[in-house]
Amino acid sequence: MHALIIDDEPDIAEAVAQALQRIDIESTTVQDGQEGFDAALTDAYDLIVLDLLLPSRNGFDICRSLRAAGIATPILCLSAKSGEFDEIEALELGADDYLRKPFSVDLLQARIVALMRRPRTTADAAAYAGIRYDASTREAEVEGSAVHLTPREGQVLAQLIQAGDRPLSKNELLSKVWGDGYGGNPNVVEVYIRYLRQKLGRDRVDTIPRTGYRLRQNP
Repeated sequence: MHALIIDDEPDIAEAVAQALQRIDIESTTVQDGQEGFDAALTDAYDLIVLDLLLPSRNGFDICRSLRAAGIATPILCLSAKSGEFDEIEALELGADDYLRKPFSVDLLQARIVALMRRPRTTADAAAYAGIRYDASTREAEVEGSAVHLTPREGQVLAQLIQAGDRPLSKNELLSKVWGDGYGGNPNVVEVYIRYLRQKLGRDRVDTIPRTGYRLRQNP
């Protein structure tokens, strides 16, 4: 088994890695929020241990975006905050468990073992407007043909499918897919819409003037 640790505190990340090693789970550590999010989308993991306070992209946003993209991997959130509101928010966004810092390695290990004992669930593939998307394989099915998407293309498509007939604005897609802290060129949204049109068909994604984008029902 393989776990992804997303935490910018080396001592905490090492403690988590040791706890995982004691129960024969290998781990990969990433210290940056955006890099951790990309890693969770790119590779298949059995567990994600996620700090909530991270550089470039916080854990709340990562958790929400992973679930929106159809990633059903168990998520254990870590936080130095003591208030219950952060715990409630993390669980509502899709986290499976929450542990406050500081914690003992024994307690962390017990939480991980309990989490891994839970029945594993896989998010159903989403479908809308004749397009079926499976986040676990990052494959879209269009008229019986399989189309492989990159992680980011898959995220954009997942958001469009989830929105149904409601157009998504450029800013909304930017926030949901790239995160609120994204500081790059906002025209990246148009770039990925173009990529999707190239792969799925130019008539599959409509541009609604002054509103945004949505999948076309009857292309």
